[in-house]
Amino acid sequence: MWFSNVTIRARLIVAMALSLLLLTAVGLSSLLALAIVDRATKELYARWLPSVHALSEIKYVMASHRLRFIRAILTPEIGDRAEVFDAAERRRDDVAELSSAFSTGLTDPVEKQRFAEAMTAWETYLGMERDLRAVLGTRSANEISALVNGPSRLAFDAVNAAMNSAVSFYNAGADRSGAEAVATFQQAMRLNLTLFFCALVLMAVFVVIVVRSIGQPIERITETMRRLADGDRTVSVVGLEGSNEIGRMAAAVDVFRNYLIERDAARHALERAYESLEDKVEARSSELRIANAALQAEVEERAQANRQLESMQEELIRTENLAVIGQLSAGIAHELNQPLAALATLSENTVRFLDIGDETTARENLERIVRLVDRMGILTSRLRSFARRTSAEREVVDLGRSVESALALLGHRHDRDPMKILLEPPETPIHIDANAVRIEQILVNLISNAFDATRGIPDAVAVIAWKAADTRAVLTVSDNGSGFAPDILTRIFEPFFTTKDKTGGGLGLGLAISADIARIYGGSLTAADGPQGGAVFTLALPLCGDETDTAEPVADGAGASDSGMGTVPSARSHTVSG
Repeated sequence: MWFSNVTIRARLIVAMALSLLLLTAVGLSSLLALAIVDRATKELYARWLPSVHALSEIKYVMASHRLRFIRAILTPEIGDRAEVFDAAERRRDDVAELSSAFSTGLTDPVEKQRFAEAMTAWETYLGMERDLRAVLGTRSANEISALVNGPSRLAFDAVNAAMNSAVSFYNAGADRSGAEAVATFQQAMRLNLTLFFCALVLMAVFVVIVVRSIGQPIERITETMRRLADGDRTVSVVGLEGSNEIGRMAAAVDVFRNYLIERDAARHALERAYESLEDKVEARSSELRIANAALQAEVEERAQANRQLESMQEELIRTENLAVIGQLSAGIAHELNQPLAALATLSENTVRFLDIGDETTARENLERIVRLVDRMGILTSRLRSFARRTSAEREVVDLGRSVESALALLGHRHDRDPMKILLEPPETPIHIDANAVRIEQILVNLISNAFDATRGIPDAVAVIAWKAADTRAVLTVSDNGSGFAPDILTRIFEPFFTTKDKTGGGLGLGLAISADIARIYGGSLTAADGPQGGAVFTLALPLCGDETDTAEPVADGAGASDSGMGTVPSARSHTVSG
């Protein structure tokens, strides 16, 4: 029989394909019915019902207008009658507004024609109202009543009839949409029930095929596999041989049975070898545990040493900071002595001017005293900010303000070592992700080195420029000193290396610590000879995340202008003179 020659896979594929085909038909039928129902529902709620509501509202406003008009006619007092007429005219305007809004949304020619007929009847009625109002003062009450209940009423009844006809048209449309949705849904339900019944019959046939052609042989193969798993090597699947899938599965079971027999023999041999190997593994594991413990102790020791190194590095930076403050203290004291002496003199003069009644001069002296006090306050606040204990926590640092603070702290050096300082700031502020006090410490060291390098040189000049390049802020401090010797340039950042004599101050830690600070914040500090002579120090630090996308190299300015010490102007290039 041809059916017995069909493979089990082909039987399953055919049954599953028919089932999927029926299910697909059910799904497509449901989707089609839902689409039709959705279209009818949308048409019902988006077209018919809103139109019925709008026409009913217009009809209500028309009736309200007529009631107010009749009430105005029946009002004996002229002032009250005018007020009621105004109310009726407002309702007439409401009708015009609602009608205009409704007609704007009409697209169907039939709808437009019906609504136009209703509006024509309304305009006819309004014309009769105007005629009636024109003869109101010349006609008797009976004549007015006859006109109101006669032609005017008939005209309004025509308006009602036209509006009712339009409302009936939209009600009929709503009924059609609802009936279409219901009919489509019922038809889809009948079709889906028929297809579902066919799918059930096909699934029943599929179950019978699976049970008779697949289930019983697979159950026997499963039982054989279970007994093989339990250790019974005497079972077999004789009688299930063949060229179909079941026959191949039976052959695979026989192959698996032979493999298990060979594996059992190999396992016994392996167990014997394992017993001899286990002792060796245990001995080796004991040696590894001892070595691991020693390694963990060494790792902990190195971690402790690393923490101590970081603590010592932090303390060394703090020590260098205090050393710089000590070097600045004499000059800052000198800068404070001058304002203090001026304060004493101005105070004495103010007392004398007050004694002689010269309040104007006394006020000017007091204003000068206030400016001197503000100047001393700014100087001491910068020193206090520079001297405060700070951690290495990152913050948003304005590089221009850091240059300003460093120059303010070193302003006293011009009295001893006059040097012109040229500033070349960018057009827009540059912000870096670092620590303000640490960056000021680097800048104080670099600018102090420029003062030392140009000491005794006529027309000494130092240039401080900073700009944004790609994702980094680059600041250079260059001078016109003697520059570096080749052997000095290779050791310039070594700790305790210095070219100063013992009386010049400094332990040779400033540049080494400055380079370490730059590395802490992901940057670098390098030194080189300038192209025109002198030394050039370059500090590169990462920009803040918000500025990396817009950073680009900034060209040097063409000129320089004079500016006061400690202020970073917004122009391209500026001069700071001592």
